[in-house]
Amino acid sequence: MAAAIERGGGGELALRPDFTVVGPDRLIGSAEWAHPDGSRERRFYVLTIRGDRIADMQACASWRQAKRFARRAR
Repeated sequence: MAAAIERGGGGELALRPDFTVVGPDRLIGSAEWAHPDGSRERRFYVLTIRGDRIADMQACASWRQAKRFARRAR
C-alpha cells in the first residue's frame, strides 16, 4: 500500500486503530492518507485471521462494502 501511495505523489499515511470485530476470525480496519493537494482517501480492509496470522486481506471502498464482504465470506 505504501508503494501505491508513493506512486500517487506521496502523502501522509495514518492508520486508524479502530478495528471492529465482525466474527470469530474476521475484523475490519481502515487506513486514511492525504494527497499533496490536501484531499484525503480512506479504504477499509477486511482481515481474516487464522491462528495468529492474517490469512487474507480484502480492500473495500466503504464501511458498508467491508461489512457486507465480511458477512458474505464466512
